[in-house]
Amino acid sequence: MNLKHKIFLTATLATGMLIAAPAVFAHAHPKVMIPTADYVGPSPEKVTITFSESIEPKFSSISVTDEKGKQFNTATSTPVDPTTLTLPLPTLPAGVYVVHWVNVATDGHRLAGEYKFTVK
Repeated sequence: MNLKHKIFLTATLATGMLIAAPAVFAHAHPKVMIPTADYVGPSPEKVTITFSESIEPKFSSISVTDEKGKQFNTATSTPVDPTTLTLPLPTLPAGVYVVHWVNVATDGHRLAGEYKFTVK
């Protein structure tokens, strides 16, 4: 393989990586979660998740379930900040809870995840 061919291949690969790179970062990942994952303490008044980029509130949500799958309040508040979702909660009894979240970024990419916290 001659030098010109190697340079052409390297440039082509580099260009492809630059074009693909924004797709890797085009998802709204959780940045701040309150309560945090593995939180242990009193019942939180709400669950708040701030994402790395703006989300579409119409297609994004938070829900909280206990270990048996009982759901607590699914009415996610309308965000004031386009990167943040909030779910008000009733006073939760002691136990382990799972926060389930789904978001659709303004560019249309969808992500979902979950984490646990414990009320003492």
